[in-house]
Amino acid sequence: MNIYDKEQIDCSNCGKFIGELDVGSSLIFPLCSICTKKEKRIIRNGISSILVPVDLTKKSTRALDAAIYFTKHLGSSVTVMQVIPEINFGRSLVIKDVLKELQDTAESSINYAKTYCENKNVIAKQIIVKGDEAEEIIKTAKKYHHDLIIMGSSGKGVLKELVFGSISNYVLQNSRIPVMIVKETSKKLGTKIDKKLPKSKHSKESGRHGSGIPLSVMKKRAGLN
Repeated sequence: MNIYDKEQIDCSNCGKFIGELDVGSSLIFPLCSICTKKEKRIIRNGISSILVPVDLTKKSTRALDAAIYFTKHLGSSVTVMQVIPEINFGRSLVIKDVLKELQDTAESSINYAKTYCENKNVIAKQIIVKGDEAEEIIKTAKKYHHDLIIMGSSGKGVLKELVFGSISNYVLQNSRIPVMIVKETSKKLGTKIDKKLPKSKHSKESGRHGSGIPLSVMKKRAGLN
């Protein structure tokens, strides 16, 4: 192979030599292994723990997808949560059956969420509490020092929320911790490149998409010129 078909790639942060790349291909702000760890540590300090209230619905699964994405990219931990409504009236057999059904549903939701995360190579912690769902979500996030709450929303319209209320909207308006709302129709977060984007003539050889940024521009941004 002709060595002149290669360009040297330096870390855009410290200037350390990283490796070689085919001429005409480029990387956007390449980082060496040490600088990559530093960048991840800086980002992770911002979002180190994520709380995800779950149930057995599609919107909950979409929220889990978002949490898993951030976990894999930021190294954050994930806690899945289920709230069992409190029933303070009566001690009849009917009420006991209802309570048991609520408990079983909560455990099923938690087990589903944990298994779903494990299938994506993410280990999730779990919390089951009793009380008002919206209030308990806010209290739990504060108590365990979570940095982000990710919730699902059906997105079925303003009228329904005005009549029946919205747990996600209540948490969004009253939580002092950042809240991310994911609709059940939302696409999964990922790094897939749009197929409509043009590919460079070297993309097939280098395994990279797009034309990227010229090496000279990267060096200039990094102050290496």
